[in-house]
Amino acid sequence: MNFLTSGQWEAWPLVQACIKAAFLLLGFKMGLFFFEGYQIRMKFRQMKEQGIPVAEPHSLVWGHLKMMVAIRAKFPQDAHNHYAQIYMVQNWQKFFPGFEERPPILYFDLWPVLDPFAFVIDPAMCQDIVQDRIQPRHPQIKHLIKYISGANNLTGWDQPVHTLWRSRLNPGFSARNLQSHMPTFIEEVQLFVDLLKAKAPKDGSWGDMFQLLDRTTNMTFDIICRIAMNLNTNEQREGPTELQNSMRTLVRDHVIFKNLGTLMQRMDPRWNLQAWRCNRILRRTLMPRIQEQIGSGEQTTTQKTVIQLATKEISNEATANSSTKEKKNSLDKAQYSEDVLNLMKQFLFAGHDTTSTTITWAFHFLAKHPAALEQLRAEHTSVLGPDPATATTTLATNPAMLNALPYTNAVIKEVLRLSPLAASIRRGSPTFYFTHTDKAGNTRHYPTDGFAVATGTAAMHHDPALFPRADEFLPERFLVPEGHELYPIKHAWRPFEYGPFNCIGQDLALMELRLVLLLTARELDIECDWEKWDALQGRVVDDEKPPTINGDRAYRTIHGLSYPTDELPVHVRLRNP
Repeated sequence: MNFLTSGQWEAWPLVQACIKAAFLLLGFKMGLFFFEGYQIRMKFRQMKEQGIPVAEPHSLVWGHLKMMVAIRAKFPQDAHNHYAQIYMVQNWQKFFPGFEERPPILYFDLWPVLDPFAFVIDPAMCQDIVQDRIQPRHPQIKHLIKYISGANNLTGWDQPVHTLWRSRLNPGFSARNLQSHMPTFIEEVQLFVDLLKAKAPKDGSWGDMFQLLDRTTNMTFDIICRIAMNLNTNEQREGPTELQNSMRTLVRDHVIFKNLGTLMQRMDPRWNLQAWRCNRILRRTLMPRIQEQIGSGEQTTTQKTVIQLATKEISNEATANSSTKEKKNSLDKAQYSEDVLNLMKQFLFAGHDTTSTTITWAFHFLAKHPAALEQLRAEHTSVLGPDPATATTTLATNPAMLNALPYTNAVIKEVLRLSPLAASIRRGSPTFYFTHTDKAGNTRHYPTDGFAVATGTAAMHHDPALFPRADEFLPERFLVPEGHELYPIKHAWRPFEYGPFNCIGQDLALMELRLVLLLTARELDIECDWEKWDALQGRVVDDEKPPTINGDRAYRTIHGLSYPTDELPVHVRLRNP
């Protein structure tokens, strides 16, 4: 039986030709794909022959994939990948047999799942690539927040445009401007403390269990919205709002690398629709406030927002580059508004999520180390007086006193050392390589061409060669004099990175961290409540042992920006009921 008409029969050869062409194209693409993989595998073999340390075992078929799977199996399924890097650094002799010292770079061959990575774990080499001989950011780091703020942001812009915008934004994040916002900081942090107190019974007993990360996130979200654009979201009392829910959805589900491992996720239309909806909500909420702030840039108020000060800087640029009054006001407000929208979304992301997570870790570490907590409290009493209730009044009139807390600052540094949240990823090139001389006097060149070159912050922070007693919580390592065995090696501590691409909001984050510890430590005890959390989950601990790392239920997970396990369930009690 003939199913095709005469016209269709005539077209059939063309259809066959198209099908053949499609298969040929697919075969060509597959050939290129596997040829790329072969080149990567052989590159690692050549590096090994040249004496460059390459972790063992390395397979011509699997590269380092099997090795990494075996390492990951040592940790809970939801543990952050940083633990694999830390394990390799702390057990480097196992992976680099025949070498007398730990290599300064960990090369990973994870094709086709990831690009070849080079994790730099030598502080001087890290400085070389981020500050001395600055290399451009890798496309992967730019893609990481693509679904939150597009391409026009401080992460997406390369050095010339990035430098221009940093000069415009720096006044808003300066210590001077942040101190002018001290009443805002105090108001939001005091509200955070009051809401925690409300969870504590009046008789001094422990209160009900709750997840601390939700509370810290509401607070930091309120702060960054007010500092950046004078937007009072009131998340702590009424949240989470639609704005915060949209941002947290993007952070939780859409901050991803572009690689084979995320291909199916990125191709899912439902996933892309979710990102579009969240960004529509962000635009609808933020753009009116941004345009209002741009219009209010000339107001003479004590507290200036980031947007107002950036607008003022652009106005000053126009004045400096213009000879006529007409040209002075030639700012393209439409394009400027779009750029500022992307920047504000980036600031909302980085300005609330990283700080809120660090605050939860600070409370966790202090609860586990009561001696450090008592020393922290003693410093607060010594500097600000015995009555915690007067601390806010003192700071409101003298914000600089927040910087006169050396032990508090050391505690924060140690928290950031043990739970860093970010690193830098740069693009390697044929002309950029590292030079390293080992203890025996042998000099080697370490290539970067074809690699995503990352500063291995987490691995360095847990490296006993850089931080003695690396797994211990020891704030005093940041207080001892140079020459002491605990004194940190220069540039080994790098949670905010260095160089012109460093974190613009680090002063903001440190101010929030100091103030939170100052207003809570003497008022409340805060500790994890795993027993009630397990009961809520229906977990029978005797039969179902919960996962731990180094015996601790709280560890950094793959969720968000390495949120603590289960967003840190805690309970609180009043210290002076």
